Amino acid sequence: MPVTEPSSAMPSAPKPSIVCLVEDLFFGTRLDDVIRTMGGHPVIVESPAAFVDAVDRVFPVLALVDLGAAGDWAQAITRCKMRPHTSQIPIIAFGSHVDTATLRAARQAGADHAWARSKLMGELPEVVERHLRPPVVYPDGWDAPLSEPARHGIEEFNRGEYFEQHELLEHAWMAEPRPVREMYQGILQIGVAFLQIERNNWAGAVKMFRRGLPRLRTLPPVCQGVAIAPFRAAAEAIHWEVTELGPERLGEFDRSRFPRIEIADTTNAAGSAS
Repeated sequence: MPVTEPSSAMPSAPKPSIVCLVEDLFFGTRLDDVIRTMGGHPVIVESPAAFVDAVDRVFPVLALVDLGAAGDWAQAITRCKMRPHTSQIPIIAFGSHVDTATLRAARQAGADHAWARSKLMGELPEVVERHLRPPVVYPDGWDAPLSEPARHGIEEFNRGEYFEQHELLEHAWMAEPRPVREMYQGILQIGVAFLQIERNNWAGAVKMFRRGLPRLRTLPPVCQGVAIAPFRAAAEAIHWEVTELGPERLGEFDRSRFPRIEIADTTNAAGSAS
């Protein structure tokens, strides 16, 4: 069975992680091989408690749960899905195709999918690729002008006024009915993470990064004229650096590295979809 490195051994710029709860040696080895080959970082664990801990520790892009694993896997799935900072992590459970009751119980516990083991193994490379490098999604409203409250919120963000940006972007989020509103919420939550860093609140910063970053992950590089791609990359780098520093060393982070959000030409944004 592949063994997960301890947190202290995680690379400074880690590859996207996939957490796998699995006891079977064959499946564990197969998962490990495919994830590594596709460019990801496999984290193989053997108990539900270790699964929850790993999801917290490495912030995976995907979690896989073998329904044949011993222990209360249902509680572990539900726990991950009930907490705001891990609820957006997709969970795929897999088990015997004839045990429909267990597959149904996994869905009821909160798994995004509950598949037959044969289906997962047959589609594993495609599943891993899709989560390591998700396709860009163009939400309704992505090419519309940025709303005035959102523009003002980003202006406050760029001034380092992270509390004020939250108020303005929350207003923009509440007023926007289209799916593009996720961009506003993602930006404001990352801004709140920066505020928590300023307040030396490591746990609060990490939780807000993990609530905000997934909302930006599949957006187009430019969305409503906002240059999302460089902002997301900078925020992801800060998230991992802060995670590795831990609460005791958070004060070492150079706060002058907080990024600005650039507003690009919306005409170019519309053209990038063609």
